[in-house]
Formats: sequence, structure tokens, C-alpha cells
Amino acid sequence: MDLHDYADVAMNYDFYLPALSSGEQHLGGFEAFHLALAEEYGGKGILDVACGTGALTVPLAKAGYDVAAFDLSAPMVEITAEKLRRENLKAELFAANMTDFKIPRAFSLAIVARGGFMHLLTAAEQRRALMNIKEHLVDGGVLTLSHFQPYPVIQAVQMKSVPDEYNFRAEYTNGDGARERISDFGVYDHIAQVMRGKWKFETLDGGGNVVSTRIRPIAIRHTYRQEMEYLLELCGYEVIDVYNNYRYEPARDYFVWVVKKRQLT
Repeated sequence: MDLHDYADVAMNYDFYLPALSSGEQHLGGFEAFHLALAEEYGGKGILDVACGTGALTVPLAKAGYDVAAFDLSAPMVEITAEKLRRENLKAELFAANMTDFKIPRAFSLAIVARGGFMHLLTAAEQRRALMNIKEHLVDGGVLTLSHFQPYPVIQAVQMKSVPDEYNFRAEYTNGDGARERISDFGVYDHIAQVMRGKWKFETLDGGGNVVSTRIRPIAIRHTYRQEMEYLLELCGYEVIDVYNNYRYEPARDYFVWVVKKRQLT
């Protein structure tokens, strides 16, 4: 299991994410970027892949788009469903893996937002996902996804990490109104390009004492730009644009791809 497969993580995701992502430059403009893509390419339906707790599913449905959304984490899908119910919105929701999901329709836009694609831990899994998503796109349909490439400065540190030696990340107020502290560690495998680690969630009492602890695993793969370019070409896509963030800045270390399903000639 991965971090996001746990019900307690799903329940608190919307509460701790702002604390963790505060100051993260690559996430600015996230919603506006995807709504702009939807306006340009989403007229024949939008597939929200690895939708999480509905960060895009809800605004896309609110904007009137025909949306289908899924995630490997059933608890996260249920939270998305509850958000839609509260606002009297509709979207087709289901739990599935992006490598092998099957639904009997095709879309003009598919979105794998934030780090969803990075949870595919091998090039073979990445290829299966890209091919499977392509099968659910109309000819000329557009896919956007994002990822980090290996960053030697950080990974040199991670390669020397000691397992279970945690580093403080953030404090936040959870869904039950209690303060929690998040710490993590990660060990980087430079051959597989995979960072494996654990997150520790510590619930605090009014005096700041730890009253309970939860440990959750996480693994993500970093992909080089050139590697992704060849993978996209191999899987039948052509690149429209690639950016460093959701504000359309030139790509450097974080990649936001906008690619098109190549039409058969």
C-alpha cells in the first residue's frame, strides 16, 4: 500500500496539503491552468486520472464539464463524491489503477495532476498507463501530466538517509480539530530512480505532547525530461508544450506536459 491508500490520510489530505505545499512555486496557478485546458480541449469530456480528493473534479464539474474521475484510493474517491453531493454536482466516479482501468467511452482531455504519475514506479508501469489513457482519448485528444526529474543535490542527501530517521515537515489541524505533526524520511535508489520512505503523523494534545502516532509508506519515481520525451513518443503522443509549473514558465526541473494523441494517417 502507498500513503494515499489509507483512509486516515485521505480524510486529512485537504487539511495537511496546504501546510506541506506552502511556498511550493510549482503548484501556483494549478486550478486556473487546468480550467484553461478544459476550455480549449475539454468539449468532448474530461478524464480526471488520480483525482485524489477532487481538487480538479469539483471545479471542472462546477464549470459545467462532462467529467469522469478515478483514483486508486477508494477513500479519496468517496471524499470527492461527498464534495460533489454537497454542491449538487455530478461526475462519473470510480476506483481504479491508471494502468488498467477500462470504461466504454473516450475523452477529448485527460488530466493526471500534481504527482499522480510519479506513483508509477517503473518505466513499464508508466508505459502501460500512457497506452491505457491513450485508448480512452479521441483522435487528437490531449493529455496533461506532471513530474519531477532526478535532482542530484537532494538525492545525494537521500541516498545517505538512515531509515526511520525522520525530519519534521509541517504542523496542521486535522479533520477532527486536533493538531498533528508530520515528519518523513526518504531513501533514494538512483538506479530505479525511486524514492521510498515513510511519513509519520503524530497527534498532539493541548500541551503539545504526542498522544498517537501513525506511520504510512510512500514511494515515487523521478523521470528525466529526455526519458519522458521518448516514452511519450513511443506511446503515440506528440508534445504540444512543456512547462516548469502551472504558470507556463519554461521547463527546468518540474515538468508539466501537454501532449496530444497522435492521429493515424
